[in-house]
Amino acid sequence: MIKEEWYEYYVYLEKLRQSGVTNMFGAAPYLQKQYGLNPREARKVLGSWMDNYSELLEKEIISRD
Repeated sequence: MIKEEWYEYYVYLEKLRQSGVTNMFGAAPYLQKQYGLNPREARKVLGSWMDNYSELLEKEIISRD
């Protein structure tokens, strides 16, 4: 499920993916550090981003620019 309140996180995760800094399976700690999320919430956001990646692109919430 895509949550509107997580749009900023989704954009951040896409920029992180494009940077190549980390394998995206290890991205939750980056969300924790950047946004102060607890580990459980960071994993939920990351899972949502992964599960809905195509839809996020289609809805232009994120882009591969």
